[in-house]
Amino acid sequence: MSKDFLYVMYMGGPDSLDSIEPFLYNLFTDRKIIDFGIGELPQKLLAKIISKRRSRKIAPEYEKMGGGSPQLKILESLLQKVSMLYLDKNGRDLSYAIGMCYYHPYISDTVKMIYSDNYDKIFVMTMYPQYSYTTSGSCFSRFFDSINLKPVNRAFKVIPHWHLNDSYNRCLISRILEKSRGFEKGISDIHLLFSAHSLPFYTVEKGDVYTKHIEEQVNYIVKEVRPKSFSISYQSKAGRMKWLEPSTKDEIDRLARDGYKNVLVLPISFVSDHIETLIEIDEQYIPYAASKGLNCKRVDSLNDSEDFARSILDIIEG
Repeated sequence: MSKDFLYVMYMGGPDSLDSIEPFLYNLFTDRKIIDFGIGELPQKLLAKIISKRRSRKIAPEYEKMGGGSPQLKILESLLQKVSMLYLDKNGRDLSYAIGMCYYHPYISDTVKMIYSDNYDKIFVMTMYPQYSYTTSGSCFSRFFDSINLKPVNRAFKVIPHWHLNDSYNRCLISRILEKSRGFEKGISDIHLLFSAHSLPFYTVEKGDVYTKHIEEQVNYIVKEVRPKSFSISYQSKAGRMKWLEPSTKDEIDRLARDGYKNVLVLPISFVSDHIETLIEIDEQYIPYAASKGLNCKRVDSLNDSEDFARSILDIIEG
């Protein structure tokens, strides 16, 4: 039977409590994603200090999630479903592999699977809908560095971003409408808060398209669901440098101050549950919003759902 191949990349996450510190060290030493502006060696020394302190601080949060990030398990389950859908639709096997930037399985290791068989088609993508040179860019950079010495003999399709894919956005829209039923007047009386992962502000000054992609996707969704109002905020910043604004916490403060009542949070740049959704939003921001008098809920993550698997299939074949 003919075979095709799907290679999917992520930044990665710690799979155990012991791996939190090395994961953070790998992250904070990557000057493409976070540049402290102090030179390579000083940044490595600072990263060692930060990763040691921060790992102790967030270890209890990972304990709540079972001792590690659930992202890899969720992604493996999702890709199994994508592979089955691909076979049913095309009558062809779809092998797949996952590569991570900052922890196992590393891109440099798993990219070798591309050469393991004579695949007819090869699809390469990340699990980041919106493009940023700090996320998708870092993944693709590692991918091309890894295959540079041994080029792939077959043509492959690279999907750099997919934030405006209709089937993917339909997954989000259906969950927004479903969750809005938990409010007395539904979507017509809801402020829809799109919370995206923050980035250092200098990334935008360099010309990164991340915020542009966020805004494009938000406008796409808002036209479909028609909430009473909406806004964009950014979460998960680290360090003292200037990050994208407003922060999600500051935006919650503004909404409370301005008399808003019902708030539905959509983690717009996250497709699966992990520390930013399960801990930061669910256990920190939502209770904080409640303390400010807001009726606040979160839209469920796509994770390994059947409709999201179908949208991934549409993304790679579109």
